[in-house]
Amino acid sequence: MASNGDDGAGPGDPTAEGSAADGGVVDRWTALDRGWQALALGLVIVAAHLVGQAL
Repeated sequence: MASNGDDGAGPGDPTAEGSAADGGVVDRWTALDRGWQALALGLVIVAAHLVGQAL
């Protein structure tokens, strides 16, 4: 059987390599499909615009 490189260690597993700061945000971002990425990016742009208008 071919290995897919998944050892079964999840994000809450203390034996998992790395920490939450070692790309956790990147992993979560790339796990989203493009529709959710577009929605999140749009919301960030709108929020930044509102903050810019408030200053």
